Amino acid sequence: MSDDPGLRATVERVCAAAGAELLPDPPGAAAGSRPGTTADIDLVDVRHAVRGRVRPGTVLVGRPEDPGIWDRAADLGGCAVAVLPDAAGWLADLLTAGRGGPSGPGGAGRVLGVLGAVGGTGTSTLACWLADRAAHDDRPAVLVDGDRAGCGIDVLLGLEDQDGLRWPDLLRIAGTVHAEQLWPAMARTGQLRWLSWDRSLPDDAVAPYAAVLEALRRAAALVVVDLGRAGPGTADTAALCDEVLVLTPRTVRGVLAARRAAGLLTGTTVRLVPAGLDVADVDDALAAATTGLPVAGSVRFAGAVPEAAESGRLLEAGRSRRLARDVAGLLAAVGVTL
Repeated sequence: MSDDPGLRATVERVCAAAGAELLPDPPGAAAGSRPGTTADIDLVDVRHAVRGRVRPGTVLVGRPEDPGIWDRAADLGGCAVAVLPDAAGWLADLLTAGRGGPSGPGGAGRVLGVLGAVGGTGTSTLACWLADRAAHDDRPAVLVDGDRAGCGIDVLLGLEDQDGLRWPDLLRIAGTVHAEQLWPAMARTGQLRWLSWDRSLPDDAVAPYAAVLEALRRAAALVVVDLGRAGPGTADTAALCDEVLVLTPRTVRGVLAARRAAGLLTGTTVRLVPAGLDVADVDDALAAATTGLPVAGSVRFAGAVPEAAESGRLLEAGRSRRLARDVAGLLAAVGVTL
């Protein structure tokens, strides 16, 4: 259902590739209302999606520039979304499956969590650097903000005014989330795509971390999740990660907090990352012995980083030779090849 010739032509090509017949309906008609015909799947232009004329199982179709497509999907009961042309492959697989054919294969990227033993350690900074270092054209990487109360990792990137999907757009989406739906709507800088919280006050709505991370691991070779500071509320999200790096300052308090954080992460592969200046004679061996965690590597102190973060140059700072070497070492320790 659409009166947009360009969008309809794109959908026609997808249907042709899937071997599916397209039955156009005029806007304003009830979906699937053509007399004497039945449709396996209803495809509705988001600009003509109206409650009461959209059946369960409908897919909203639109373009990246169409505003509010995710909100509209939620208003209509959690419709699937196909942002074209990026989601053409997913839509073709859906149409093929609807006709009894096989669905397309998914990817199997890794999810790496970054957790701070204490606040102010640089957890979000390290998460940004890891994702940025891993992002390439042929190996996509995604940065996911898992710290709901942190006012948005987009602020740390200096990109809070950039359009793109944010977590509040996804809070009312239920069920399976598909990578081809998320990917074209995500904000990006260079080769790095990211999903951030925003400045709105946290509410009681449950964030679909599991569904979103599972979708993103199908689209990216590496998904880096900023888990924020360790606490009881972080354990469930950390459990969705394949591996977690616990960042700790080289202080007695920091190492003791890292040991406590390790106790919250039962069943998850965890490695320790000492960071900053050694002001208390806490070397890697002592930190490992105290926490019971293997050391993945360390991140050295760089006095220019706080100013870079405040001026929107955080990623640039992380690409400096010294820090880039530390970040590359951590990625190698968790099995990510550059």
